[in-house]
Amino acid sequence: MRHFKISGALAVLTVLMMAGASSASATTLTVGGVKQNGSVAITATLTKGTSLDLGDSLGQKITCTGSEIKAKTEGTFTGTSVGGNVSALDFTGCTDSVFVLSRGSLSVTWTKGSNGTVSLAGTEITIFSTAIGVSAICKTGIGTAIGTLTGSSGASTIDVNAGLSCGILGNVSWTASYTVTTPNALGVGE
Repeated sequence: MRHFKISGALAVLTVLMMAGASSASATTLTVGGVKQNGSVAITATLTKGTSLDLGDSLGQKITCTGSEIKAKTEGTFTGTSVGGNVSALDFTGCTDSVFVLSRGSLSVTWTKGSNGTVSLAGTEITIFSTAIGVSAICKTGIGTAIGTLTGSSGASTIDVNAGLSCGILGNVSWTASYTVTTPNALGVGE
């Protein structure tokens, strides 16, 4: 009988461990620490006093003094990731031409604490380098992780450090720091 009790306890422990190992964390956006079960409109602007840089593999760099991203979560508000279509994406005050062809969609996936990975899918921009006289279409593809959303009890931030596929220009880096202006105290929970 003693052998059966130990085996049964080990079986229960094994099942519990397997269930814990296979369960995936869910992502839910939070505002002021409160989980949101509806749509969240997000506006993020280039952090005041900073610039956005687009640098190609040839050493050319385009610098912009303004940029804004707007998106609204749609559909499932808790899942592996949450997101929706980008309603605005712009680059202003740039040293060379940057045009948005397709805004695409944005998603956020919880990582730890109140932070998450921000990804873009289907985004396309055209950049023109006057230094070498070439324009190229840069794409994010199916879902490119562009940076990190750092949740805060005040103004949250999105730090972008992404690589874009830009045809003739190769891989172009996109670095920038955005401040989330709407909603205040945006975060990510599980």
